[in-house]
Amino acid sequence: MAGFEIIGGVDADKSAIDVYSRTFPGKLALHHDLLQEKPRTVLSKLGIARGDVDVLAGGPPCQPYSINNHQRGTDDARCALVERYLEFVSVLHPRWLLMENVPGFASIEGGRFLRRLLRALRARHYFADFLILEAARFSVPQRRRRLVVIAGKAKAKLQNVLAALQQQKGDIFSVGQAFGDLPNEEAECTVYTSEPMNYFQQMMRQRKTRLVQCHLATNLGIRNLMRIRHVPPGGNWRSIPRRLLPPGMRRARLSDHTTRYGRLHKSQPAFTLLTKCDPHWGCFVHPTQDRVITVREAARLQSIPDHVEFSGHLISSYRLVGNAVPPLLARGILEQLQ
Repeated sequence: MAGFEIIGGVDADKSAIDVYSRTFPGKLALHHDLLQEKPRTVLSKLGIARGDVDVLAGGPPCQPYSINNHQRGTDDARCALVERYLEFVSVLHPRWLLMENVPGFASIEGGRFLRRLLRALRARHYFADFLILEAARFSVPQRRRRLVVIAGKAKAKLQNVLAALQQQKGDIFSVGQAFGDLPNEEAECTVYTSEPMNYFQQMMRQRKTRLVQCHLATNLGIRNLMRIRHVPPGGNWRSIPRRLLPPGMRRARLSDHTTRYGRLHKSQPAFTLLTKCDPHWGCFVHPTQDRVITVREAARLQSIPDHVEFSGHLISSYRLVGNAVPPLLARGILEQLQ
């Protein structure tokens, strides 16, 4: 989307690599666990060396840093993936570096973890800083705040990039504008029932395919169906009769858990997508139908184009969508690095 040539990607998740391979045919799709295999070894096997990469983008798992994780902390083994990222930097020494994570990345260990990362990048002769971006300002139809570390070899250029990103004000799209052109009926593979009705839908349908793939949602149990039928658009668990609430939520204050059992409002952006569309954990109920959003609808809320094909396994597909960096956010950042 930003005009860069894709060289390849590496991930420990086989389902992520499968989707990546279909999206970028002919590019390197490397299924490696970097907690077990060193980047230097992986790159050596592939013949990728210094000078071959202009931009290195990394996204270590966010769970160790998320404030929603009550056990968050650097004792989590996955935090070592930040060190692995630095090893890629040492080998490739690209012009630009990007790392994306949750805003909680800045507060872990009282900020010391992030400061160590910035010092490590500066020790490798980069100017480095971070900022927190709101994805909705990049035309992603979702309220999603993300921390982005950016490093480059020229201080003035880095400062210009950071200033431009902080001032970004793209069109704001709502849930209805995001997937209002998708068929009402769920199906593994179906056809569009209308033409694109706005610029966002045109972007999502950029490859002119007639087919809508993975337009399926997980089934809800009887109890959850009874609950969500009481929730109006834009509402949440507070609209559900107390007798139907899970025991733990009957003790909750009205100011708590404001997105649980939430129903999306077609005139507003979505809340932050998670790795599963479970109404108990967030706002994932369709604006007008008594069901959770489909994988394709979730992908639209992440600004993932329709030509990206997911597997038929709903659990892994929802997880991949929730873990993704919204492509329109990525494009907005990368366009500043040209």
